[in-house]
Amino acid sequence: MASEEWRMCADWLVKCTILPADHRALKPNAQIFDLAQALRDGVLLCHLLNNLSPGSVDVKDFSARPQMSQFLCLKNIRSFLQTCKNVFGLRDCDLFDPYDLFDVKDFKLVLHTLSKISKSEKAQRRVPGGFPPDNRQLHDHDYYNTLEEIAAENDMPDMEDIYDTVYNGDEDEIYEDLCMRRKPPLEAKTLTKKEMCIKELVDTEKNYVSALEMIVTHFIKALRNVMRDADRDIIFAYIEELYSVHSGFHSELCRTCHNMTELSEVFITWKQSFLIYGDFCSNLPKAQEHIEEICKRNEIVKVHIEDCQRRANDGKFKLRDLLHLPMQRVLKYHLLLKELIKQTDKNSDEKKSLERALEAMQDLSFYVNEVKRDNETLQLIREIQNSIVDLQMPPNTFLKDYGRLQKDGELRVRSHPDNRLKSRYIFLFDKVMLMCKSRGETYSYKDALVLGEYMVEESAPTRDQPPRRNDKYVYSFMIVKKNRQMAYTFFAKTDEVRKKWIEAINLALNNGQPVDSKKVGMEFTMHTFSRPKECDVCGKLLRGVFYQGYYCQERDLAVHKECISKAKPGFGPPVPPRPLEVSTVNVPRNTEPYMFKARAKQNYIGVPKPPGGRTPLEFNQSDVIEVLSKESEEWWEGRLKGEQGAFPANFVTEIKTPKRKPSYINPTGPPFKPSPPNSEISPKPVLVSQPPACHPTRSYANIHDLTSFPWFVGEMSRETAAHKLSNHRSGTFLIRESDNEARKGEFSLSIKYCDNVKHIKVERTPENTYYIADVKYFHSLRELVEYYQQYTLSENFPDLETTLKTPIKNSTAVVNCIGYAVAAFDYAATATNQLTLHRGDRVKIISKAGGDKGWWKGEKDQKIGYFPLAYVTEESD
Repeated sequence: MASEEWRMCADWLVKCTILPADHRALKPNAQIFDLAQALRDGVLLCHLLNNLSPGSVDVKDFSARPQMSQFLCLKNIRSFLQTCKNVFGLRDCDLFDPYDLFDVKDFKLVLHTLSKISKSEKAQRRVPGGFPPDNRQLHDHDYYNTLEEIAAENDMPDMEDIYDTVYNGDEDEIYEDLCMRRKPPLEAKTLTKKEMCIKELVDTEKNYVSALEMIVTHFIKALRNVMRDADRDIIFAYIEELYSVHSGFHSELCRTCHNMTELSEVFITWKQSFLIYGDFCSNLPKAQEHIEEICKRNEIVKVHIEDCQRRANDGKFKLRDLLHLPMQRVLKYHLLLKELIKQTDKNSDEKKSLERALEAMQDLSFYVNEVKRDNETLQLIREIQNSIVDLQMPPNTFLKDYGRLQKDGELRVRSHPDNRLKSRYIFLFDKVMLMCKSRGETYSYKDALVLGEYMVEESAPTRDQPPRRNDKYVYSFMIVKKNRQMAYTFFAKTDEVRKKWIEAINLALNNGQPVDSKKVGMEFTMHTFSRPKECDVCGKLLRGVFYQGYYCQERDLAVHKECISKAKPGFGPPVPPRPLEVSTVNVPRNTEPYMFKARAKQNYIGVPKPPGGRTPLEFNQSDVIEVLSKESEEWWEGRLKGEQGAFPANFVTEIKTPKRKPSYINPTGPPFKPSPPNSEISPKPVLVSQPPACHPTRSYANIHDLTSFPWFVGEMSRETAAHKLSNHRSGTFLIRESDNEARKGEFSLSIKYCDNVKHIKVERTPENTYYIADVKYFHSLRELVEYYQQYTLSENFPDLETTLKTPIKNSTAVVNCIGYAVAAFDYAATATNQLTLHRGDRVKIISKAGGDKGWWKGEKDQKIGYFPLAYVTEESD
């Protein structure tokens, strides 16, 4: 019955035009968590209320794209709940708590709230019916008990495609109406495709200039004696300047439209004038809000604005919507040029010129989009600062001065001097980590760490004993002060969450103190440029409105993060020749024998410095270093990629070569058959009723022994395992500790096979050997897994014609590929949901839903994230 109720809810949301009809929650094999995932960030819920009662949720009160920020998601959910109460008349007892949805603690209560809304008077007027069709109470079901665990294992969804289905289309309608030319039927027959592209470019520019003139004439001039100068300056900022710029630009297009080389130069030349769009974009939200404010406080002005709207366009479009037209136009130039290039001879000089113009307009488009995104980020940071009620900032300092928000959420924290475990809400910025105590809708400031003074110490993934009884925050990592005088241990709910925090902290550290800066011998620091600035290395615009790039004061250089390393050849200071060491004259350093190899646990950039003025050996996490000598317990000498130097011993872990007993797998031999326990020679696994005397009995029930394996996920329910594996390829598997009380501490194998997930109990004998079928026994889970990675499970499970192919931690979810793109330029990710690109990289394109904002979603090196479309060239079919 519960299954029917959540499906009824999904169907109702489709009728409300909130979910698309092909959404995953509507598919026959859908699970209840698919619906919960779609609603967790609160965006669709706020749109739902606005669909049922237009304007009921103020757009300023919720974030349309919360960018996986818990702070913004909770804000959206609270806005939804407040509107349910104030506008739809729901009682407090019919509302859920924000965490009931965000953490999916009580999805039954969420469904109850939505059911009440569906039957409200306002909803019935828009979408008759509601769910369930009668007045029965929602039923309890085991589904509800596992959703919180599944939520902890899954990131917030990226729903750009769904968001696009619920957004108001008025802005596109305005552009179509005012700028797009209507082609006479006969004209299309007389012009070539290339000529049609040129005509569309020129004619739409003419229409755009006319639209700007309409705003100047029918609004700015008409309201001059009605509206105060200060109000008019805010609302119509930069409109007259844009009208002047585009009048000149249109004249140049008309003059050069028959010569593609000259036309291309027009775009390149006028790019500098178009930088005014950055200022226009920054002011636009303020201008649109100011229209609403002035109309509320001054009825005369409101009447005159409405009269101007009728005179200008018969009242079809409101002034606040008309002001968005310039943003739409400036983001169309690169699309128009792309289409023109398609119709141009591939080997002509014209195409090369047009490609230069396209590069200029893509750079401009990316710059404008990032200005818009940065303004949204600044608004978020202001909201965070205002929500921390007792935050005391230094004089003339604001939270934005510490960079962009990289991650936020709840962790358990233990400071080592204090040693008490505390629940803290963490706000991680590029330069600082704020620790707060959550107090409902506000936060109380507790501590701050200046990130530049700390480093992450990441040991092998471990699952610690619960710091508190029944506490789920058991996956730990440490942040240690570089002078070793202070340290903090953080505890996350899952190993995935732990990894994401470590990734975000390391990225923030590299944003604040880029590794490449030290490599080129110059000090580059994050810098906010007051005016638009081009990179001194690549010539492209620095992006956004704050901390747009990096600045070297000594050489007066401004660069992108990805361009720091390129400053070395032509821009860096001269590097003195390195003196030869006596020990390296006769023995080349790259052939000196080494003691053993070690794997880097974290980045080392020469801090702390080696004693005695020795050269540091810098490396990145996971690099394999050849250890040449152990000079002390604290410092070792090593070699990496031909470079030799000293490094802290605790930054690496020794790679131990296992001393294996005779192989229990003969890949070239026949399938394995049982051998008696007392066999003298056995090249295959010894099948025993108890472990041989030469192998002491050992239990892998100790979680610490398993967490380093890519197939082990810790305690997990079968429902969570099924959901985790559902989007992976057939043969992907995991080993989990059962959460079933009857099998507590025992293990299960879950594997994706075809379109289903199968679960197999891993049994254990009294003698502590493991098996999934009582004909093969193994001394450890590792041996069991390695055996079935070679031999099919169908030996014992006829319906599973597969081996254990891919451990879950080494697998990426199957994604739809809509094409491929090749990186034309380098790009360094500045957030964890972005991809780093190197020129020539081939990226799988997953979605183009964010293309209007300058980003596509793709997959590279088994990581899924966003990349700037201006930095890639899409492969043709």
